[in-house]
Amino acid sequence: MSPISRQRARGFTLVELMIAMALGLLVTAGIVSVFVSTSRAGNVQTQLARLQEEGRFTMAQIGSDLAMAGALYGSNTGGLAAQRTHGYMDGLRSPTAYVQFANLGLPDNPVTLANAPDAPFALPSSLYVSGYECSTSACTPAVPAAVAPAMGIAGGDRVPGADVLTVRYVRGAGWSLVEGGSAQACSASNRLTALTIVPQAGDAPLSTFQAGDLALLTDGSTAQVFKVGRSGGVFTPASEFSGYAPSCVNPLTDARLYDFSRDFVTVTYYLQLVTDSDPDAPAGHLVSALMRKVNGAAAEEIARGVERLDFRYAVDNAEGGVLYLSAERVAAGSDAAGNTINCPVQPDFSAFTGATRAELQQGCLWRALRGIEVHVLVNNAALLPTLTGGELAYRYACDGSVSCTSTGAAQAPAAPLAARLPNGLDKRMLRREFVGLYSVRNYNP
Repeated sequence: MSPISRQRARGFTLVELMIAMALGLLVTAGIVSVFVSTSRAGNVQTQLARLQEEGRFTMAQIGSDLAMAGALYGSNTGGLAAQRTHGYMDGLRSPTAYVQFANLGLPDNPVTLANAPDAPFALPSSLYVSGYECSTSACTPAVPAAVAPAMGIAGGDRVPGADVLTVRYVRGAGWSLVEGGSAQACSASNRLTALTIVPQAGDAPLSTFQAGDLALLTDGSTAQVFKVGRSGGVFTPASEFSGYAPSCVNPLTDARLYDFSRDFVTVTYYLQLVTDSDPDAPAGHLVSALMRKVNGAAAEEIARGVERLDFRYAVDNAEGGVLYLSAERVAAGSDAAGNTINCPVQPDFSAFTGATRAELQQGCLWRALRGIEVHVLVNNAALLPTLTGGELAYRYACDGSVSCTSTGAAQAPAAPLAARLPNGLDKRMLRREFVGLYSVRNYNP
């Protein structure tokens, strides 16, 4: 073989191979680093998008119910109002019940009268809105077992530190008393003796009004709740109070009959811990969920990742100002300094004395709500163990602030990140706060 051929057959030396391998590893490491960084950033963006979607849906769902709180019938005053120093408050907006019971028989009902009334009475204000201010150890007022599960840090428990809220309102259109042949029969003293209902197109069938259901009759300004018997389309009212009977309503108004037992809907919101169903999630990983319970049925999961829930209630005071109070303060009828807040004009309770009157007036400040401010803290519900404490930083206005007005900078979770928070949730998740202020459309119910 010639010298030239031997030179052409010469391969790479060991040093050259090592240099080439080192350069290849450097390039590969760079590509892997870029891929990991891009993948990590993409995952974080995906989780943030999921968080934002859950947060917006949460606020929209809660807001739709809060705007309806206390909705019963007609407009805000129906043209009949009692004057106050700073405005008009209608003393006739709370339905008069002609049914003698100590417990109103409604789902999630916190109002149980110790003594059954002996005359028709206006429904207590706390029926329309009942809030519960909760710390990580207790709620004020205490949450009844029928309203929501007890607080704890296991799956199925209510999330510690999250408020609970129950609102009620009439839904649906009921049945008209002035259309299509529907009518009322009245005695000489204007007492209601019978209702004839002819359902119109789009109305619910009368068969939905079942035996034992209570009726709500309204003319848009006043309303009455009473027992009835039904035979076909004819309803016969009854009163359990001797000497009393439901009155006829103004036939020149949009008078309507509702199935009070079904149309007066009860909606309760609370947060619950649930076991993560993601097969890639670590064993025992818990996530928080917003639960919505309607008419005492099993609660439905509305949004996942909602871990904090705080309500502030905008309440009228006697001077015409608005105070933002916690549920505890509204129930107590006093501001943060302990000063008593006068309730708005109330229905006439002069027929009652002593304990019965006090019970019927309990929670009267719930009737003065102009709006409800909602604070929620939402996480992405999936662990992100590669993020640092600084990258997990967030702020929540209600942390350390009784009025939920804190504007402090975002704070990183305390080390170690692998430890759980007092509410049982993992620290290694993205968190963002959502805030909404919802006007109570049916202010002064």
